Amino acid sequence: MLASDMGVVRHRWNVLVVGLLAGAVAQHWIVGARIAHAATICWKTGVEAGLITVHGVPQIMFVVFSGIGVALSVLAAQRLLLKRSLGGYMALLSTAAYIAGVTVWGALLATPFVQIVY
Repeated sequence: MLASDMGVVRHRWNVLVVGLLAGAVAQHWIVGARIAHAATICWKTGVEAGLITVHGVPQIMFVVFSGIGVALSVLAAQRLLLKRSLGGYMALLSTAAYIAGVTVWGALLATPFVQIVY
């Protein structure tokens, strides 16, 4: 590969990392909105089991897309950390953000206040 081709490839990985980081931010915004919604419902009506219902298919899609985000972030980090670029560290940040988002959302789904319906 020519040196100019390497720069183009690295630029594409950096663009992908920015998109992945934006996806991780969107994931946290969605999770935060759901937690705020759950807290508001609990505050207004009291806490009881099965208070909030969520559909199963969007939850599966959430986990699948988060898994794809983690995989692409790890791949980008492997490619970009060899060059010690800022994009590699951003890729690691997006990996951690996706994993944290799935962990927090999974913990909320594991509570008895959320009921998954199909």
